Amino acid sequence: MDGQTLAIQAAVLVAALFQSATGVGFGLIAGPVLLLVINSASAVQVTMLLSLLIAVVLTPSLYKRAEKGLLSRFIIGTVVGVPIGVAFFQQSSVGLLRVSAGLVVLFMAVSLFMNTSRSKCLGSRVRRGSTRLGNLTDMGTGILSGFLGAGLAMPGPPVVARLSALGSAKDTVRATILALFVVSFGTAIPLQALTVSISPQTMSLAVTLAPVTLIGVYLGRKSVAWISERAFRLIITSVLAATSVSLLASSIGSLVERLK
Repeated sequence: MDGQTLAIQAAVLVAALFQSATGVGFGLIAGPVLLLVINSASAVQVTMLLSLLIAVVLTPSLYKRAEKGLLSRFIIGTVVGVPIGVAFFQQSSVGLLRVSAGLVVLFMAVSLFMNTSRSKCLGSRVRRGSTRLGNLTDMGTGILSGFLGAGLAMPGPPVVARLSALGSAKDTVRATILALFVVSFGTAIPLQALTVSISPQTMSLAVTLAPVTLIGVYLGRKSVAWISERAFRLIITSVLAATSVSLLASSIGSLVERLK
């Protein structure tokens, strides 16, 4: 097994573990690593396919804990945002995808760090809101999530930010996000297949990585009971920060080389 293959499998295993345990993390960890190693837009599609696999496996057992009202508004927004994300993906170079992914990952890392340093856990009670402004915010969150999901395979950050602001419990966050991912990726993948196409090589790589993904899901489900949310946040924040720096540094390095 060469170094690149080992790096990809390790990233997918860790990402699947975090996705299973916290509801978010696969696209933020595996996606950037795949972009760096594969250096192709197909990395986004592989990430989307594996993310859908995780969501389909986990959602049935968690759906009852989802915040149904929020989820429905997120879905409405996602249906709007996905076609915009597909158009962005279709027009973007690998360099632009790297920079965009790096910025999204950096945003998530900073957000998690700020929440952790303030000791704001998601175990508090949900502050429900039924105002028109709140509903519009939820749908706007869904639009941004759909865009990021279809364009970068990273639909989680805006939803996590919204649920954190509402004080949603950890299990609610996991269930709501994973249920949304089924819709987001379940819509984005066929749309990409129709407009951009998904190559046999991309499908083959996703199938090859499926077993290690499922192992990560299993480990994540086992670890969720004994690893604290604070520990998860500290670990994932460190991983995201390092990934973001690598992506942005790689993109800047490529730009400098082109300008020489």
